Amino acid sequence: MQSIIKDIILSISDDVASNLPQSFEKKYYGKMNYSSKNTILDSDNKLLKKTIGLEIAFVHVIAYFLAYSMNGSQEYMHILSVLDTEKNFSWYRIKDNATLLRLNECDIHSGKEIYELINEHDKFINKDVKKKLGQFYTPTGIAKKMVFEIRNELKALCERDLVVDPACGTGVFIIETVKQMSAFLSFDELIKFVENSMFAYDVNPFSVMATKISVLNTLLEIAPDSVYKNNLLHGIPVLNNIKWKNTIVDKEEKEFSIILGNPPYFKLDSKALKDIDGYDTIIYGQPNIYSLFMHWGISHLRTNGIMSFIVPQSIRSGLYFKKLREEMKELRIKSILHIDSRQNIFDRAEQAVLIICLQNKPVSNTKTKIQFINGNQNVLSEFSISRSKLMMNKDNNYMFIINKKSEMYDVLEKVYNNGTTLAANDSLVKFSNGLFVWNQHKESLTDSSNEAIPIVYGGDVQPINFQFITSWANDERKAFARITDKTRPYVLSGKRLLVQRTTNFEKDIRLKACLISEDFLENYDSYFLENHVNFLCCNSGKEAILTDELMYYYLGLLNSKLINYIFISKSGNTQVSANELNLLPFSNNNVKDISAFVSKYLLELREHQEELDRLVCEAYDLSVNEINMIIDY
Repeated sequence: MQSIIKDIILSISDDVASNLPQSFEKKYYGKMNYSSKNTILDSDNKLLKKTIGLEIAFVHVIAYFLAYSMNGSQEYMHILSVLDTEKNFSWYRIKDNATLLRLNECDIHSGKEIYELINEHDKFINKDVKKKLGQFYTPTGIAKKMVFEIRNELKALCERDLVVDPACGTGVFIIETVKQMSAFLSFDELIKFVENSMFAYDVNPFSVMATKISVLNTLLEIAPDSVYKNNLLHGIPVLNNIKWKNTIVDKEEKEFSIILGNPPYFKLDSKALKDIDGYDTIIYGQPNIYSLFMHWGISHLRTNGIMSFIVPQSIRSGLYFKKLREEMKELRIKSILHIDSRQNIFDRAEQAVLIICLQNKPVSNTKTKIQFINGNQNVLSEFSISRSKLMMNKDNNYMFIINKKSEMYDVLEKVYNNGTTLAANDSLVKFSNGLFVWNQHKESLTDSSNEAIPIVYGGDVQPINFQFITSWANDERKAFARITDKTRPYVLSGKRLLVQRTTNFEKDIRLKACLISEDFLENYDSYFLENHVNFLCCNSGKEAILTDELMYYYLGLLNSKLINYIFISKSGNTQVSANELNLLPFSNNNVKDISAFVSKYLLELREHQEELDRLVCEAYDLSVNEINMIIDY
């Protein structure tokens, strides 16, 4: 962004903020009540007013550039007065002539430059406000790819078909759809379709105005000649279907043929959702707002309709989304585009995402296109896979299996046929997570072991290696805690197999497992396991200590390439939950051999990785070629 434009926006925003009507923020953020409480209004009032000031200033500047680029007129309020049906922006007017003169000096002359400027808006917005709103605006390249994927469905639309983005942001999906449709509709047909059949909703007033201005700007770009452009600017199309609306809360009677977008991502309090109807069937535990948008989309999708959303990778395997996945099993999964990085996709946010395209058609024996792309939208691999190999059954919580190599699906099928999960009713062992949450027991924490016992944190658990860390960068975190009536239920003792609960999404080795060291046990009779640590225990009770043979066996499996690749194929989370561990397929073959091997080479297991991998693969009856593929993966 040109520095002069940034300075002008900041200057105007100060003037807007100082002239905001009383309690205007309650109106402006009034539709952001996804539950019985509007949490955005709990934010610092000065911060909210500053954000509103910036957004109103931004709208005035882009509307000014749009008017000025057409006829050099400094009169831009006509555009705002027509588009701003809720009067959230047009109540203000730039009155400072010096500011208007500076706007005229800015080097913004084309529709493309205006569109690019609109999509730089969120760089102004405070990160905490963005997080509360769940706003992570979609890069235009990804929106363009998503719309291109449904180009054939767009061509087949007729007058009765409706298109919607239920969380429109700055309108990138609507804009790319308009551009795609302009290739096969006349301009008059396109205007009619935009006015009557294209819908966009958002709870943020800025998003609604930005989308309307973007649509108008795009139509001006597409207009075939200057006569059309002038008529368009003075007779601005009716864009009343781009609405300031809470998609999740407000009732919607229409069904849509195309639903696409990038819904917001943030956690909701399930107890606070009691006042919102229609979502009980997919709520399990603590929901994320995106799962409600997914359910809304499925509920409002016409027969044969297409729904394409950017969603977090957690939808693949997260326990909280198992009911949503169960609902998705009734729809055809047309394609899954796996974005192979969580870096630099969204501004100021690391979020692992995928693009899922669903179609409201009978599932039958269909195939799904799987595509892996990097952050630059370059295709890394692409193939089609049968639905039966993609989506697991009810016993496995309908998890998605997504792997870069199509050959791995046959291996995974064989592994599951030759293994059993610890979630099975007759399993003697299971994984549980540590229950000691250190910041809920600050009164018990101490730096000394005097009358206290150690806290084992996630950072103490590394592949094969256990290391008790006694000092942390966070001064509030302590290495020890006293046993009290409150903490006593969390005390454990003896040798345990531990698995770290956090994982690096972009690493091949995602499972970090080790045994509590003998040195540690010689010094400490008991300890707490923090909630970022999973541990293997008896199904009948957590107190019992497992045999060394059993722990060495599971340690070998968890440190093998095969089990890591199975986990990667199933898990879209940066957390390794006990639930996901219990749904891994563990073979009952070669138990003694694998256990003896791990026991013999425990301290230098990494040097014997290939031997371990071959032993584990043989336990699942993999062929020589399959074993070599796993080792060379």
